[in-house]
Amino acid sequence: MREQLRRLLDVSEMPNVTVQLMPLNSTAHPGVVGGFTLTGFPQPMPSVVLLENLSGATYVEGDDATPFAKAFERIRATALPVEDSLARIAELEEGHRK
Repeated sequence: MREQLRRLLDVSEMPNVTVQLMPLNSTAHPGVVGGFTLTGFPQPMPSVVLLENLSGATYVEGDDATPFAKAFERIRATALPVEDSLARIAELEEGHRK
């Protein structure tokens, strides 16, 4: 566990990575209905959403990806701020050293 927590802290230092924790007691958010992967590209390329399930994968792009982008922003707003998330991960990592 300690190595996994350390890896999260290391990866969080990359310029293209943001790490945020979702508290277990958080308010309802769109992430509870199922996971998705949202990939954004520079314009004019459309954003693409990957939905995976037992029967395969579905890709959604362009205007159809807009609801997922909005859902992602609501999820981010519900999660702990980045600094608080990293502090909590560091605290947990330190606790696993003992």
